[in-house]
Amino acid sequence: MAERRPRSLLEFAIAASAAVVPVMVAMLVLVAVVRPGDAPVDARAATDRYVSARHLAALRTFESAIVERGGYPADAPSAELVLERVPACAKPWGVGWRDAWLARWRGQPAVPPAAHVAEGLARLDGVLARASAAHAPRSLDVVRWLDAAQAIVGTDVESEEYPGHRFRMRCSDLEAALAALTRADGRMLDAFAWREHTPPGVVAGWQADRQVAIAPRDVTRRNPWSGVAGCIYLTHLDGARPVPVAYVAGEGTLQRQLCARGELSGPRAGAGAPVAIAGEPGSDDGLDDPRWSVPPSLATLLQPLDGARQPASDLHAALTKARRGDPGAPLNRIVVDGAPVDVGDSIDLTIDPSVQALAQKVAACYTGRADACRALGVHRAEDGERMPGGPMLEGAMVRMAAVAIVDVPTGRIEALAGARSRCARIDAEGKPRDARCDARVPRGVRPAPDALLNPAVYHDAMPASTIKPILATAFLADPEVGARWLAAERSGLARGGEPARDSLRGQLMRSDSARFLDRMFCHDKHYAACDRPWLAQRTATSFGWNADCALARLDCGREDLLFGRAVDAEPWRGGVAPPATRIAYGRLMTEPVATPLGPAMRLRPPASFDVAKIARCALGKDGRRGTDDDWGRCKGGALVDVVAEGWGQGHARATALGVAGMLATLAAAANGDDVVHRPHLVERVHGTNGTIEPATLRWLDAGRVPSSVPRDVAETILGGLAYSHRAGTARSACEQVFDARRCRDLDWLAGKTGTPSFPGDGMTLDAVQRACASQPAADARGPLRRAGARAPAAHLAADPQVRAGLCSLKPYKWYVAAYRTSGEGSGPWSKVIAVLTERNWVQRTGQIHGVGDHGPNPSAEIAMQIAGRQIGVLPDAPAKVARHDGSPAS
Repeated sequence: MAERRPRSLLEFAIAASAAVVPVMVAMLVLVAVVRPGDAPVDARAATDRYVSARHLAALRTFESAIVERGGYPADAPSAELVLERVPACAKPWGVGWRDAWLARWRGQPAVPPAAHVAEGLARLDGVLARASAAHAPRSLDVVRWLDAAQAIVGTDVESEEYPGHRFRMRCSDLEAALAALTRADGRMLDAFAWREHTPPGVVAGWQADRQVAIAPRDVTRRNPWSGVAGCIYLTHLDGARPVPVAYVAGEGTLQRQLCARGELSGPRAGAGAPVAIAGEPGSDDGLDDPRWSVPPSLATLLQPLDGARQPASDLHAALTKARRGDPGAPLNRIVVDGAPVDVGDSIDLTIDPSVQALAQKVAACYTGRADACRALGVHRAEDGERMPGGPMLEGAMVRMAAVAIVDVPTGRIEALAGARSRCARIDAEGKPRDARCDARVPRGVRPAPDALLNPAVYHDAMPASTIKPILATAFLADPEVGARWLAAERSGLARGGEPARDSLRGQLMRSDSARFLDRMFCHDKHYAACDRPWLAQRTATSFGWNADCALARLDCGREDLLFGRAVDAEPWRGGVAPPATRIAYGRLMTEPVATPLGPAMRLRPPASFDVAKIARCALGKDGRRGTDDDWGRCKGGALVDVVAEGWGQGHARATALGVAGMLATLAAAANGDDVVHRPHLVERVHGTNGTIEPATLRWLDAGRVPSSVPRDVAETILGGLAYSHRAGTARSACEQVFDARRCRDLDWLAGKTGTPSFPGDGMTLDAVQRACASQPAADARGPLRRAGARAPAAHLAADPQVRAGLCSLKPYKWYVAAYRTSGEGSGPWSKVIAVLTERNWVQRTGQIHGVGDHGPNPSAEIAMQIAGRQIGVLPDAPAKVARHDGSPAS
């Protein structure tokens, strides 16, 4: 028998490993099957991020328990209270037999885990008091939290990231969440969405007493190897070159540390490093807060481009693949702490921080921020020594202001500003009005969260007389009379001076709607065989309105905000499909495909109208043409609808940006530009060291279209608009901002006013309240489809439909203007500004302010306040005006 060889140590190790491996594999399988925990179940999620469903649910129990300090009775946390209110955790948080035996053996009292929970709750209350000292003081309602804890323990929760996988909540999850909130003196609290720093459109959906929201992204653990998100830059034109001057990055984010680096911002050719801005502005920010330079709702506006900024996203991968078609293209990578890290694409916005801040502060001033008025030195002639808006409700000239500013040569959107008065915000949020808000002011029948988004792009209204430049362009393009009318206008323009009353320029200056309707329905040929309404429809399309309205579509009249592209009816063909933020832009001569409100819209098909009916429409109440109220009593179905569209009412709609884009098209033509750059928010999408993504160049090219307006036509129309503030409908507004002599000589501005019909014009708030007291909730967009809605309000209040409009429609004012930043009457038109405001009510009379086309126009005032300061013709130093209470300004 052979002698057995002694086994070596290596052989014993191999045998032991072979025995252990099956056991380990079995344990892993058992854990995965029996208790999957919170592990990601999606392959992409596994590489991108990790979210603990239980941890998130436990943190969210504190959402309802964090309250305004002093708003609820304080309950001192104690172990007894914890165990009483959360009996589901009595066993893990109570004193077990083992803990009791050990405590007795040591000669010490037994301390239940509930006592540690109570101590954690007390610490969190202290953290909240310190963290909220600079904002609304907050505390922890202990009983609320304990009740929420009892309700969730033992239940199953599901994360949005891992649908179909449910996780049982445990008492230990609540302990872990409490520990996370108190760790590092509450550092985690900074990542949450607090009421004062959250966009109003989001807050509108919260409960009235809710102070904080905790989202999955706030507790997401990102894979450190998945890279760094790209930056968002605000730019300023240095000659023809956009230069990043600021970037948007929250406190504590990696972008805060990295976006100032040249490899991310791109070559700056001697310009200083861009500065950090924490985020979007709030309604109560101090005037020195840099967030005034950021458009409201920016995160919502840029949401479709989020993927481009994330290096692990499909969109970024597609862009990178297209760029790497060039073998010499560098990788999108930077070095962080000595290690190379992938980075997403960065986005240069067209927003000019200084212009945005100016527009936002003027809008805040006119909506009741007296400190903004004092800081800018805003003054109105009729207010004398009082602050602007002193005689109005809330001390606010207007309840809402929306401002869009576009650079004419490039189409860059330099500002998208918006503000609401305090009570208007309360109404939109659906909160009860307090004593400072007049209960008689009509309000919507339900909360309107969308109304709290940036009104320059998310708030549309009937454009009223701001459509007259479109109509005038159509008239001068008429194949039968256009050339003759244009020659007469050019002759008058060459002679100089105020336009003749019966000229097209004179009718533009005075906003003579009746004479414009005469021209639109071919009075010059006795209303026969007239197709000018459809010529106006086609002209609106050439100005960028009516996009995709040829077929019935819900998004008829919309455009992409990001790149200035029309919303494509056909899918994008070839290359990487562009993201789009689809916003209402403008529509004219459209109609719904069905009678109820809210259906898809389409272009109104051409129709022939009875000549006798048109002739009767053109006559005033005295049976004669040429009186002030002719066309106001028109009757006859479809004819009335087209007349209403000719007034810029009916189904016509536009946003401040859409009206600005319309006039920018005209200004570019007057400058002699062959190509029009549609208004767009994105300047470029680029990788590291300024490397442009080739795919995005196509996106930008889609926003460049050939100019369709002859230069002499554009010059003629702007020549008429240049007298609006001298002797036309904007004169009253101009003389509130400048003196009368300067308004007569002011030659760097050409603007157009607009006043959509409002049934409450001429009525007192008491009368409005009586009319609305028994009015059922209704959507009142229907009444203003009819031209008869321009009749005096006293006749309309008896109509149930019109009464519904009185109680839910808003009293708007428009102004749109092109101006030269040189401040001189020669040279190209540089900028276009459009302003939409919701008028306010006068305290003393209880009537709406700014009735009629020729009355006060706060929209025009806002535009002139902004343009005058851009150009330098208004003083920068604050004016010495009184506060609302009559005391001198500091």
